[in-house]
Amino acid sequence: MTARRGRKPVKQARSAGGVVFTLGSVPRVLLLRHESGKWMLPKGTIEAGETPQEVALREVREETGLSNVRLVSDLGVERYFFFWRSEDTYYDKTVHYFLLEFLGGEEPVPQTEEGFVTCEWASIDDALDRIKYKETREVVRRAKEVLESNQAMTGLATPEPPGP
Repeated sequence: MTARRGRKPVKQARSAGGVVFTLGSVPRVLLLRHESGKWMLPKGTIEAGETPQEVALREVREETGLSNVRLVSDLGVERYFFFWRSEDTYYDKTVHYFLLEFLGGEEPVPQTEEGFVTCEWASIDDALDRIKYKETREVVRRAKEVLESNQAMTGLATPEPPGP
């Protein structure tokens, strides 16, 4: 633990998550809406002995119900600081994100125990509008760049998710 902003302690937190996508006629990513109204990506804490890739796959499975995904690319990390009032503690959080292709055959289901109320496929531009955290928007932008370059080079095609 290190000191930051005066004498309050800073805890290090490490998580991993995924940007789950499907291409179809237009690339779409899977967003989770929390009961607070915020849209986010699936992510969770890296436990002892787990790799970031394992955690990203686990969290996508737990928070969205999707397990038929494959790892496509490493999207790097987002890092941010926040204050957790109930613990009177500052956190220095690093989240490692991966681009994951949805291979079809499943319906996303939000993990209500974690406060998620819906899972929704959104175009990348719509996702960027919905997500309020600038670090998370940057991760989605990186995903868009990877998808655009991969689509041009390989002609990736994945199943369309079910429509609304």
